[in-house]
Amino acid sequence: MTINKVLIPLNQSELSLKVLPSVEKFFAPGDAELVLFYVTKPPGSAGFGGPDLGAGYTPLPGNESVKPTLHPIYATQQEDSISAHVKAELAPLINRLELAGYQVELKVSFNKDPVAAISRAIHRRGIDLVAMSTRARVGVTRFFFQNIAVALAEREKIPVLLIDP
Repeated sequence: MTINKVLIPLNQSELSLKVLPSVEKFFAPGDAELVLFYVTKPPGSAGFGGPDLGAGYTPLPGNESVKPTLHPIYATQQEDSISAHVKAELAPLINRLELAGYQVELKVSFNKDPVAAISRAIHRRGIDLVAMSTRARVGVTRFFFQNIAVALAEREKIPVLLIDP
């Protein structure tokens, strides 16, 4: 029996999750490995976090206390924090899918170009199908906003299942 690898692009929109019931209808648990692929923009430049006032600063010699100072926050720390948040938010969904018998993997990607990130994941993971929700933009809004689903369907040589939520 062939196990299909299904890539499900996700973002901060609840609409991106609307494709899951259709995927579950098309694929039995033993027939598909689901790759939940969360794509978001990279964090901005590094900054400084506020002081932790509850850290229990120790006095310096001469009874002068240490004053709380700002500490640097690096892009990698921001990415780790975002990834942990996404994993925590999607944990109930992943647990439900795994209990149903699906193989589930979550990958968080930071990229300004979601189409490029999804295409790279398709090729690196040997994906057989992309399943995603679409916002079904029409007219002028479609002209101004990139339609990721159409771009993937045109660029990739694998099927793209689109669900209009």
